[in-house]
Amino acid sequence: MANPTTNFGWVMPTSTDLVTDLPADFAVFGQAVDTSMAQLKGGTTGQILSKTSATDMAFTWITNDVGDITAVTAGTGISGGGTSGAVTITNSMATEITAAGDIIVGTGSGTFDNLPIGTTAQVLTADTTVSPYKVKWATPTATEPVAFWAEVASQQTFTASTDTKITFGTEILDSSGYFASSRFTPLKAGYYNLTANIAISGSGTGRNLIKIFKNGSVAYVLADYTTSANTITSGVNLLYFNGSTDYAEIYVYSTRTSPASEPNYIGGFQGYFVRS
Repeated sequence: MANPTTNFGWVMPTSTDLVTDLPADFAVFGQAVDTSMAQLKGGTTGQILSKTSATDMAFTWITNDVGDITAVTAGTGISGGGTSGAVTITNSMATEITAAGDIIVGTGSGTFDNLPIGTTAQVLTADTTVSPYKVKWATPTATEPVAFWAEVASQQTFTASTDTKITFGTEILDSSGYFASSRFTPLKAGYYNLTANIAISGSGTGRNLIKIFKNGSVAYVLADYTTSANTITSGVNLLYFNGSTDYAEIYVYSTRTSPASEPNYIGGFQGYFVRS
């Protein structure tokens, strides 16, 4: 025996062997081939042969993946895919995020981008001038509460049974400068709670009414009392202002004789912003 094969090392009979040696030589050769090919045996219908390692003749029978999918195509937000073999797809939106707090923002039809997180206390704000996001992180504008308080500074007489505007000569509070000349003109649109407390004197029995005038016309009657004594007449109501031209004033109507508003420091004309 000599002349081993190049790839598997099977011992082959040589041409110089005697005829009587050939049967034994072929038996050795055949057994080597049988041993080498052992891992190719077996398997069932539909299985395919697969390598188990890089070692020569290291095979096993496996059931191949089955199905009728011929291609995986990546769409918007997905990358990868393929038409054969094992394919991988990736969520492109997820890989677009680079840090905690980042968000994905649409930048057009079927397009998107990563918007990095803003800073503490910022809010996400729409802004069509920002390209391509149309949104941005922004710090909210600080606004102080809108409130005012004014009092009657001196006695004001007025004609009975006539709507008379009350003069508030003492400003105690005017947070935003919206109160002037006994008129409240808020430049922030929204609902305001308005209160009026007026000390009214006079003689005889009659009605005392306190009214809110909006833009020069009566909007609400805050109070309506019939009395024969000097009293403090008060009322409260909620009123909407457009933030530009709307304004409010307090008027008094009294059917008593020689009516007058008296100085007092228990309320006067007050108001504050409630909500937009």
